Amino acid sequence: MIGLSAEKFRIFRFYGGNQEYEVTRLDDTMSMFPEDGTIVVRSGRALKPGEFRVKIHSFDFRAAEPIKFMFDLIIVKGSTVADCKREIADELDKRNIEAPLDRLRLRKKSWHNPGTIWLNNQVFNDDIQLYNNFDVLYEILSEPERMQSVGRLLLYLRRWKPSTYTFDHFEEVIIDFSSPKKLKEKISSLSGIPLDQVEFAKGRGTFPCDVSVLEIQEDLDWNPTVTSLNTWPLYIHDDGAVVFYRDRTEKPMVLSEEKRKEIVREESTKLAKATSRYTSHRKEKPLKIYTDASPRESPAPSAAADDRKST
Repeated sequence: MIGLSAEKFRIFRFYGGNQEYEVTRLDDTMSMFPEDGTIVVRSGRALKPGEFRVKIHSFDFRAAEPIKFMFDLIIVKGSTVADCKREIADELDKRNIEAPLDRLRLRKKSWHNPGTIWLNNQVFNDDIQLYNNFDVLYEILSEPERMQSVGRLLLYLRRWKPSTYTFDHFEEVIIDFSSPKKLKEKISSLSGIPLDQVEFAKGRGTFPCDVSVLEIQEDLDWNPTVTSLNTWPLYIHDDGAVVFYRDRTEKPMVLSEEKRKEIVREESTKLAKATSRYTSHRKEKPLKIYTDASPRESPAPSAAADDRKST
């Protein structure tokens, strides 16, 4: 059909929500594919035994769009995180992006959240389970990596100020304890809030855990009575959790009706922009197979599918 050997092209399936999956098992049969699915054939090197093609995304917790897809990378079973960092740094260098190895952090992407941070000596498929279409985040840090051992957690703290109905910027903190009391002590030392006035709550949803300033004061589980961070309602047991904090003595600002409506308008605009990044409008189509070079028949697949086929 396309005049290439099996080692020189790749096959992709598309699922609901326009999620793509690379088919790597050559013994799969067409009966395993849904009738209303879409298959795309692309030129490019097929995976060899022990190789996994992963998606590399940039991550910046300060950015309006924290996670951005950058490129695909092949990781070999048995290679280390340090090996992967070197390959990513080389690829970024081709894009004129400087990524010093001592300031390059790799971590798992868990849905739309930053996940576990990996150490240089960890081995893929031994310490880190690999599978095709695996997602990896990289961060370029402003200083050398401080996460150098297991047993530590990285959290993102954000202060809520009810007196002005505003949030401070995120702060990245690394802890080596699971005690809520010690977390309060950490927050107190960073913020200057007296220890007995510190209250905190875990953010909900996907990073950056956006919440309305009109609801946060009452909507989150503030100051939970727990003895460990990894118990309900916190369940903080992996890197990347968002923790809001406040001064319990700070009185909320009295809002006029006009100010309340202004806040609603601003938050609705922000929510629409965030939703557009994750929402697909792809409609289901009967099973069709395209190659990158083949002409499209009318009616054409959805715009979202076309965008992916052109990559």
